[in-house]
Amino acid sequence: MEETGKLGTVIFFGCPAEEGGSGKVYMTRAGLFDNADVALHWHPNNKNSANPGVALANKSAKFRFYGVSAHAAAAPEQGRSALDAVESMNFMVNMMREHIPSSARIHYVITRGGEAPNVVPDFAEVYYYARHEKRDVVIEIFDRIVNTAKGAALGTGTTMDIEMIGGTHELLPNDVLQKLMYNSLTEINGFSYNNEEKEFAEKISKTLGKPLNMQYVNGVKPYDPRALPMGSTDVGDVSFMVPTAGMDAATWVPGTPAHSWQAVASGGTSIGNKGMIVAAKTLALTAFKLIDDPKIIEKAHTEFLQKRGKDFIYIPLLGDRDPALNYRD
Repeated sequence: MEETGKLGTVIFFGCPAEEGGSGKVYMTRAGLFDNADVALHWHPNNKNSANPGVALANKSAKFRFYGVSAHAAAAPEQGRSALDAVESMNFMVNMMREHIPSSARIHYVITRGGEAPNVVPDFAEVYYYARHEKRDVVIEIFDRIVNTAKGAALGTGTTMDIEMIGGTHELLPNDVLQKLMYNSLTEINGFSYNNEEKEFAEKISKTLGKPLNMQYVNGVKPYDPRALPMGSTDVGDVSFMVPTAGMDAATWVPGTPAHSWQAVASGGTSIGNKGMIVAAKTLALTAFKLIDDPKIIEKAHTEFLQKRGKDFIYIPLLGDRDPALNYRD
């Protein structure tokens, strides 16, 4: 959504709580933010907060291996196992972990591994993520992962191809905007559960093995400029186009981890709706303050250019492809 005033444009975006999703926006092609002064965003969470935490840069891809099927007992010598290639690649990547920065993250899942134990798999697929605080490090790590796939194919007599799925920049924090966002959030403050919501929250808390702590649902977590990087989001790409600030709203029961069934369970409830209202009010109040005082926007742009650098050129980490909207398939 855009809100245009006589001083410029503020762009809002976020992740609906009922989706319990990633908060991703697929809007980072060059030029879309040329007329925007500021971008504001929010994300579901188990607490209300507005820290200048940074997100990790990310590259992800599916590695597909192609072999030759054969009867695993009667004619194994005629087969070339695509699954062997996947497992060989994973082994090399796991050995590589010792020799990458300790703050880097590599995750994978085998999405296809064959159809039956007595048939040599002629197709297998593994899905990889690589993350770090700096995109240059992610690019280097990802290139090394690609080399392990090439080596695995060579060693197992298979062939391989790669489908780039996604890639995001790290989040570029803007202290001027983030402090403004935090102040707006503290003015809006949190919310209380009614009796029905308390009963639901207690049931969820039992599945988490944690006591129910309402401190940052009723209120707001204190501002922490040293917040550590967590996941990845293409809000990071936006933050290199225009000064950006974000917040989290307590749409989940306290203690709930992201990407869990407990997060999804809260999303469509009145708890999720109340959290979204907190987010909507906070974003609107922050936008009003920016439109009312253009000097804040000027200060935010000054900080933005200092942190990003004047010679910055945006290059999407997912390459020249369209976003893989069916990447879960």
